[in-house]
Amino acid sequence: MHRSFDALDGYARGLASAVFAVMLALWPGRACLAIDPPIPAGPPESSEVDRIFSSGVVQLGSVPLSPVRDVVQPAQYAETCIGDWQLLPNGHLYSPYLAGEKEPRFAAQWLWEKDRGLIWETSLGGRFGLVRNGTPGPNGDGFQIDLEGAGQARVDPEEDSDLEAADFRAGLIGTWRRDCWRFKTGYYHISSHVGDEFLIDNPGFQRRNYVRDALLVGAMYDVTPDFQLYGEYAAALNHNGGAEVGELQLGAQFVTAGPTGPRGAPYAAINGHLREEFDYGGSVNIVAGWLWRGSQTGKVFRVGAMYYDGPSIQYSFFDRHETLTGLGMWLDF
Repeated sequence: MHRSFDALDGYARGLASAVFAVMLALWPGRACLAIDPPIPAGPPESSEVDRIFSSGVVQLGSVPLSPVRDVVQPAQYAETCIGDWQLLPNGHLYSPYLAGEKEPRFAAQWLWEKDRGLIWETSLGGRFGLVRNGTPGPNGDGFQIDLEGAGQARVDPEEDSDLEAADFRAGLIGTWRRDCWRFKTGYYHISSHVGDEFLIDNPGFQRRNYVRDALLVGAMYDVTPDFQLYGEYAAALNHNGGAEVGELQLGAQFVTAGPTGPRGAPYAAINGHLREEFDYGGSVNIVAGWLWRGSQTGKVFRVGAMYYDGPSIQYSFFDRHETLTGLGMWLDF
């Protein structure tokens, strides 16, 4: 049964209000664990100062100046900040799925499909923190409301860069984190659209209005600070064009938790996407490469290789099977 968009709006508002109220009532106020050791709060011992200057070489950072000495590290600041509200916080409490092919982000992938040649998959969007109650910073604990959205398009570079199709996704997500556990719940909409050039070149194509308006719940566990396992289930309240009610994502990812500096660090991830319209069969996506993570914002830019096997990434062609290999770059913020 299809629900009206007024009803969906009511579901989304009610879900966000319920999550917000429960977290305010039950959140125990525990601070997160800092990745970096704290900077000593006091000045260096006089003997240490004498040793530094007597050597004839003073290295930058050997003698902390008062502005640096007074910097408060995340674990120390968390003890005074739990319960504080932050508008537009940096970072995510629930990490994006690196191998999630439909995650909202900025991305471009140049992929080879065995039956047709080169294609270009792009994504313009992201997931943005609106408000947080908890520890500040990109590696914080607490509760956060995120707004997500993206336009995910396919271009054919071998046919004058024609736009073949685009999927549009938008959602409102509540996320929270405590120690090694992360959770999320919320609502998202996704719909498929076929490009005009593709319809002109394929006059016999039967367009399907693939649509999902779904509630989701997910959990992620940090096995180590750099290795995560996760699972997510979404149930569609409204679906059309071949979509069915349920979908399940399971995955694992290895990714450096802290700032990488200019050298960067390796990463690898795998995501399985199982969907009811395929009797809970689906796709597997594997990515690996090199990434850079910012120290203040937690933004992640990465490059690497990608392998995808399953139903088309573009939901306008969801009944087609694709095997894709190639290179890409991704930005999560």
